[in-house]
Amino acid sequence: MQGNAPPIAAAIERAARLYGAGNLDGAQALCEDILRADSHHFYALHLLSTIAALRGENEECVRLASRALQVDPRHAEVLANRGAALRALRRYDEALADYDRALAIVPRSATTLNNRGVTLGALGRHREALECYDQALAIDADYARARYNRALSRLMLGELRNGWIDYEWRWAGGEEPASPRPFKVPAFSESDFGTGRRLALWTEQGLGDEILFSTLAQELATRGEAFVLEVDPRMVAPFQRAHPSWEIVAKGASNDAFARCDRQLALGSLGRLLRNTHESFERQPRALLAPDLTRAAAYRERLAPGGERVVGISWRTFQPRKRAFYELTKSAPLAAFAALSHERGLRLLDLQYGDTAAERDAFARDGGVLHRLDELDLYHDLDGLLAAIEACDVVVTTSNVTAHLAGAIGKRTLLVYLAANPPFHYWVPQPEGHSLWYPSVHIVTATGMDTWARALGRVQELIAAG
Repeated sequence: MQGNAPPIAAAIERAARLYGAGNLDGAQALCEDILRADSHHFYALHLLSTIAALRGENEECVRLASRALQVDPRHAEVLANRGAALRALRRYDEALADYDRALAIVPRSATTLNNRGVTLGALGRHREALECYDQALAIDADYARARYNRALSRLMLGELRNGWIDYEWRWAGGEEPASPRPFKVPAFSESDFGTGRRLALWTEQGLGDEILFSTLAQELATRGEAFVLEVDPRMVAPFQRAHPSWEIVAKGASNDAFARCDRQLALGSLGRLLRNTHESFERQPRALLAPDLTRAAAYRERLAPGGERVVGISWRTFQPRKRAFYELTKSAPLAAFAALSHERGLRLLDLQYGDTAAERDAFARDGGVLHRLDELDLYHDLDGLLAAIEACDVVVTTSNVTAHLAGAIGKRTLLVYLAANPPFHYWVPQPEGHSLWYPSVHIVTATGMDTWARALGRVQELIAAG
């Protein structure tokens, strides 16, 4: 540090205060200044690695944490932080090694136990993950994050009843903690079935989960329950087309309809009431939504003038930086579809939302053939996307919104992920290969399908077999 700069001890205290106040840029600048004076200053390295982790800069976090650990190899917090960054980079074995070293130093760290469980879950080792969450909760019974993570592993393992109970901790323990929407009326409970209550069903999660849990509204209707279903504004038309007798309202315009209800429930809580056993999924509807058939027929005529089979494809998910882990694990390279695009009598249709121009250009340069409906906005015009899906003979997709949309109209869908490691509980295949939630979705995976080339090769075989 130069000139009249304060001593290093005072500077690191100030950096810590700035960090605590949320001024990451200021804290980072001070720590970098400290390192220019003392390149081995442990707490400057520690704080910089923590800031990098908060920004989703996981490679930088690993680099800085490793430098800090050269100074103090037995600092449990730095080990745990590096473990989290390694997990985000999918370097799972290294992450587990760091967590184990940290726990050897501080055995009763609920946070480290929880994060070790998350890493085991990412490896598909959910039974071991449950042991970590149980240990964390034995230390802190109100640890919401561990409760929520335990829910996900329990649901993955088919432990539905207890999984849904833990899932109610998602408000405080989910990836984006929030408070339930305030209502003046009580939550709908099991005792309310058949009592004539009018239920406000409100959205709380992303579009895929909204569609998933909305499949359970069909059972409410079958039971004769009165409800108002809130949906993404882009989804109003296909819901109304499929269910003209239901009261469907767009999110953001639901207050008046909800004011006439005397019970309320978040959509994600329907599973706890209606899907506590595998047998209960026998009541899943074959389809939830109705596409615009006139529009679908027009697309079909354009796409397959010679009677070709149309295969819709969607290969990736787009996530914010803090959820980049999911983007990496759920996305396939478009190049993996090259062989399928050359199959005689097939036409590949682009169903992928988001900016994929660079990928498509590279695909075309390498000889891949991908057809598009250029006028169709695949993000904003979801009714049009549903019509495009309906125009296909089969859809091939990774875990994303397209998978939910295709499953929700009952379209034959081949959902692909690697190495028999489901990204979410609702894609755990049943013995015959289909999804519990969407009967038309067939899941293509196996422990030996550890590359996209192998997985898409199996897809090619299934399509060729009809």
